[in-house]
Amino acid sequence: TAQLSSTQQDFQKPFDAPAVVVVGHQSSGKSALIEALMGFQFNQVGGGTKTRRPVALRMQYNPRCSSPRCFLQGDDGIERPMSLVEIQDHIEAENRKLEKDPVRSFDSREINVRMEYRHCPNMILIDTPGLISAPRLRRESGGNAQQRALLHAAKEAERLVVGKMRCPDYIILCVEDTMDWKHGTTREVVQKADPDLSRTVIVNTKLDTKLPQFGTPNDVADFVSASIVDRLSPHKLGGPFYTSVPSGRGRHQAAGKNSDDDYLFDDDEEFVAACAEKEDADRELVFGRIRRASEADLKRTMPRVGISRLRGFLERRVDECYRRNVAKIVPLLKAEYIAAERRLKACERELEAISLERLKDGADAFCDDFCKALKDSIQGSIVAPASSYGETLEQENLA
Repeated sequence: TAQLSSTQQDFQKPFDAPAVVVVGHQSSGKSALIEALMGFQFNQVGGGTKTRRPVALRMQYNPRCSSPRCFLQGDDGIERPMSLVEIQDHIEAENRKLEKDPVRSFDSREINVRMEYRHCPNMILIDTPGLISAPRLRRESGGNAQQRALLHAAKEAERLVVGKMRCPDYIILCVEDTMDWKHGTTREVVQKADPDLSRTVIVNTKLDTKLPQFGTPNDVADFVSASIVDRLSPHKLGGPFYTSVPSGRGRHQAAGKNSDDDYLFDDDEEFVAACAEKEDADRELVFGRIRRASEADLKRTMPRVGISRLRGFLERRVDECYRRNVAKIVPLLKAEYIAAERRLKACERELEAISLERLKDGADAFCDDFCKALKDSIQGSIVAPASSYGETLEQENLA
């Protein structure tokens, strides 16, 4: 098992599996977007889980799973089936442990969760800790203790996220919450790892709350078309996409529901249906506001609206990454096959040498040597070993 584990680690060093790293400042909006992409609600508590360790969500489409099946990988590398509540408790326990750590507030080691569900895409999502807007401190005063702690945490979170984004096989999902594309705080952080945004897909969340704030259809068209983003980053991978997630968070408790639980969903199927209805409403609203735009603008803008459009785009890009990696994977598999075949032949030679006759001969030879050594020890000898009792001429003269 140790040899196999070491071999797997060496085999995975040259490349990483294509994954989507989700980066954003607002943990709640980022968590809601991830849930919509997953097809079920992973975070049980309202507002999402503010993770202090990246959570790698390895999703697998399984049409036979009517409810999500989840597995948590322990520190020993073994997967164990767990419920959503147990995984949530584990994540919160890790958060509390890092909150009490006097040295660091975040940990770059990933919490690996595998899940199977009929609404899951075949994709790996890495939920990173939410970026923190650091306070500006005067050089003279240096700020108070709380401000300095927040500044330190902001720098630590940014280092972790930038380090996670540097993997060249990862696609970056930049969750930007802005109404003016000239300003993008999350994009500034992303460009530290991907300067030309060639691996970055931009998504703007909470579209349903932003559209009513625009006064004219031209303002809506300028915002949704995001032409300035195309000019600033012509080599970006995709986007901006626009999404909205239903306001209901969490599920009804088994003990029953009260009047405050009307906004909650009974099950994941209801959540998926609500996401689809929200997308249809957003597309209808956007089309109604920009229907007088040119046909070219409509063709460029409408495919960007909706969570299903974003999900389909990410699935296609992840598939392309897998196909590109085949050129690197095949030689590594061949080398691994040759090395494993060599080790197998060596083991077979050892097994062939271990026969009953050979074992009996070896045992007899060992018994003979042991009996001879025991006999010599009992009889003794008049010959003193020179190494123990011998003296050089100088030692003899001194004595």
